[in-house]
Amino acid sequence: MFVGYLRNDFEEEIEGLLESDKLFDFELLKQTYEAYPQYCFAAYEDGKIVGVISAYEFHKHIFINVIKAVKEHEEVLTRLLKLLIQNTSSMNIFVLIENKQKHYVEAFNFQEHSLFVRFLHSGEAVPFNFSNSIAKQVSGEDYENVAKRIDREVFMDDREEYIKKDCTFSNSLKLSTQTGFLHSYVVNKRYIRISPWLMQSESYLDAEKLLRGVLYYRGLKKIFGYAPKDVKEITDLYESYKFKKDLTFSLMYLGEKPDLKLENLYAI
Repeated sequence: MFVGYLRNDFEEEIEGLLESDKLFDFELLKQTYEAYPQYCFAAYEDGKIVGVISAYEFHKHIFINVIKAVKEHEEVLTRLLKLLIQNTSSMNIFVLIENKQKHYVEAFNFQEHSLFVRFLHSGEAVPFNFSNSIAKQVSGEDYENVAKRIDREVFMDDREEYIKKDCTFSNSLKLSTQTGFLHSYVVNKRYIRISPWLMQSESYLDAEKLLRGVLYYRGLKKIFGYAPKDVKEITDLYESYKFKKDLTFSLMYLGEKPDLKLENLYAI
């Protein structure tokens, strides 16, 4: 097995990972590779990728946004994490990882920040009103300005380039009001991911309008997002629109603890 930098022809070698996880975020991996190839590593077995990790650098921290291995080679996550940590110049790192795999990062002294739940919407119709008036309110005309302001308030970091370019895809749907913004994109033919979705405090009604908007415009596609497990107002909103709790994830950090406002983070 070879473990090293992700090769630029990886699209031809990643089929096994795509088959192993219906929610594998291939588009996010491609976009991250374009921005930060120095933070993208893979494990190869017989010319095929059996594990991969990628990360995005912000001003104060690095966020591991893809970490995955096929089940029979899951132990390679240790080698991938080691490579990434060795190449990040002792920066603060955090990662959202499935609970049953968090021991891999705990071995490198990562600490738990908070728990998240992956919510899944099956694509079934949900009866609600979505008038032309509401459509105008969430149209996203001032999306970039709203996103820049609120993202900094929630993450306490400079993520402007990420919001404007590196988490934007050709199939992105950008919705916003003056108190929050919601970005969603196509992961594959069946699934849509909500990421990020941030709100100012006490903006529940606008949050509900944004959720109605993504359900309305995305039709009957299946939609998922990762939300703080212990913020009842957020989890209740998802469940009121027939999102189901799937798996539990841990937000883990190495170095300085991220100063996140979880009550404003509707989807990471």
